[in-house]
Amino acid sequence: MTIRLCKTGLDRHAAFGYTCNRCLACCRFKKIQLNPYEIARLARNRGLSTTDFIARHTTNGGTLLRFLEDGTCGFLDAQGCSVHPDRPLVCRLYPLGRHVPFSGVEHFNQMECEPGCQGVLHANGTVGRFLAEQGAGPFMHAADRYLDLLRRLLETLTDEAVEPAQSETILATVQNVSDDPDGGHDLSWIDMDRAVADYCRQTGVSVPMDIEAKMALHIEAVRAWAA
Repeated sequence: MTIRLCKTGLDRHAAFGYTCNRCLACCRFKKIQLNPYEIARLARNRGLSTTDFIARHTTNGGTLLRFLEDGTCGFLDAQGCSVHPDRPLVCRLYPLGRHVPFSGVEHFNQMECEPGCQGVLHANGTVGRFLAEQGAGPFMHAADRYLDLLRRLLETLTDEAVEPAQSETILATVQNVSDDPDGGHDLSWIDMDRAVADYCRQTGVSVPMDIEAKMALHIEAVRAWAA
């Protein structure tokens, strides 16, 4: 599916607004890449461990959300998104895309909506207000932390420093791993519950119940593993 951009280089002060009318056109034929925080939020929503969630609801080693054979998101039901409070960041941002190179200069692109989409674009707000309305803050924070972690992992694998401007290279590497799940790649670190449980057994630390605290410990555990 080709993504067409109609506005690029937006910051949080840019005029933007979008009203979703629940036509569900955007919940089909997508490739939704997940980070461990998003998996943990969705797993809690379904009453599952991250281990079980990855097995049941993801593909490519836990990196992509599973869609049905007809192209529909597996969490779409007659009422709409059944995991709406815990939906991934890319779903929250639609029709925006967020980009954060390691220089830290965040920007957003506005995509064209799907044919037949009944959502309404307007300029009565700002990008920042839209982010707040969608509860995107914790998800953007998690995305930034895991992107930094991936940079560190890539440096460990290549023994070469990864410059801030190479964020696209990091994401491309992750996508290549996602597209080749049988290529011998170790993706076990994506499973937050398993990684944290193993780390806590080794260190004697108690497993946090709060997802944000568990995420922080997960990142600490993966860094220790990579070292």
